[in-house]
Amino acid sequence: MKNNQEAFDRFEQAYGAKINKLYWIAGSLENSDLKDLLHDDMDDSDFEKCFPAIYHSAHFNDYKDKHELLDALVDFRKFGLLAEVFIPEAECFIYENNKPVSWSIHEETWRIEYVYAETLSKLLLEIEKSAEKIFKEYIKADRKKTQVK
Repeated sequence: MKNNQEAFDRFEQAYGAKINKLYWIAGSLENSDLKDLLHDDMDDSDFEKCFPAIYHSAHFNDYKDKHELLDALVDFRKFGLLAEVFIPEAECFIYENNKPVSWSIHEETWRIEYVYAETLSKLLLEIEKSAEKIFKEYIKADRKKTQVK
């Protein structure tokens, strides 16, 4: 990523994905909102996706049960960027040559994804991948819905 304009342009192409919360873990270890996000908002599958080495470690349940997931990030040297990303619901697709060319986005209905990366460039790439994956799920659901009719 060369600059913020490029980041803006890439977000414009990411199917409406927006960062709701962003934590630079290295500078947020005392942040109660980060602790709440880790313990209350993220479920186990979200945590596993972002931090597989911690999740699959022998001590994950100890960290979790003692509300010490921030300590786990330190112990496993995960000091990068953690983002809570909102990806809007998409439906009412119009297809040309079996590819979507138009759709409706519901700005008030979001799917929440959590993304972790060590650098801003890698974070943006991971957000793009998540948005693409979810968008494909929306297309699949739309095609299934239209086949049922």
